[in-house]
Amino acid sequence: MARSKFLGEHGEVVKQENVPNIDDGSNQLEVAEYVDEIYEYYWITEAQFSSLANYMSIQGDVTSPMRGILINWLIEVHLKFDLMHETLYLMVTLLDRYLSQVPIQKNEMQLVGLAALLLASKYEDFWHPRIKDLISVSAESYTREQMLRMESSILKKLKFRLNIPTPYVFMLRFLKAAQSDKVLEHLAFYLIELSLVEYEALEFRSSLLCASAIYVARLTLQISPTWTPLLMKHARYEVPHMRQMIILYSISSVFCKMILRFHKAARKGQLKVTYEKYAGPDLSGVAMIRPLEKLPA
Repeated sequence: MARSKFLGEHGEVVKQENVPNIDDGSNQLEVAEYVDEIYEYYWITEAQFSSLANYMSIQGDVTSPMRGILINWLIEVHLKFDLMHETLYLMVTLLDRYLSQVPIQKNEMQLVGLAALLLASKYEDFWHPRIKDLISVSAESYTREQMLRMESSILKKLKFRLNIPTPYVFMLRFLKAAQSDKVLEHLAFYLIELSLVEYEALEFRSSLLCASAIYVARLTLQISPTWTPLLMKHARYEVPHMRQMIILYSISSVFCKMILRFHKAARKGQLKVTYEKYAGPDLSGVAMIRPLEKLPA
């Protein structure tokens, strides 16, 4: 895809080779010499994964509203154990990948969710909850043996591939390109986390959901310009206006409209763990920010 130029805030042409580098080569933790290759892998892998849209068609005893209730509860469990953001997004991805391949009974839903949390924390976190503590939060609904069998089942069904590109990895990169402050960072993560419980969001790639969330967040905070050369380069879009960018992927502006709809519904919705979480001062209270009335024409 050609990405040679971009229209700046005042209509001037900005060449991408003049766009500043967002990586700090002196910080070894950023692995700046490898980061482009790492993200190229994420983009390629995301494109290779089959869509999870409509996967509930294989489930006879489980419904999409039940999935939303489960993930809302798992977000609360994740918060209770004070696990990392990476773990949350990998947990939901593992859950959906497994459910898209294996029909389960309704009484197994918490078991699958907790096993996905256990696996995600082992892969991403500094520590993982003890199995007995996970059983405890399920009100002793399962045994240790059941938990271990489900953990093994998920690993085998997913062929031990846990290095899945989640919304988190794209959001990190896009926010860095956005040169965001904490309020923009927290609002963008809030919007993307609201989408985790929404089954319809699975129709879209994680990278595009993240780009849409950042666009809506920048509009909400009245940040100008709403899209920049750095965002264009690292989010891989060719024109500055998100509603036009989406068309390049043959997807309509339903993307941003969906994100905005989730934002508007959060305060009144029944699945409120994310709303309550982001209403606190530690996350800049971004859940209290008034949503946009509508997207610009």
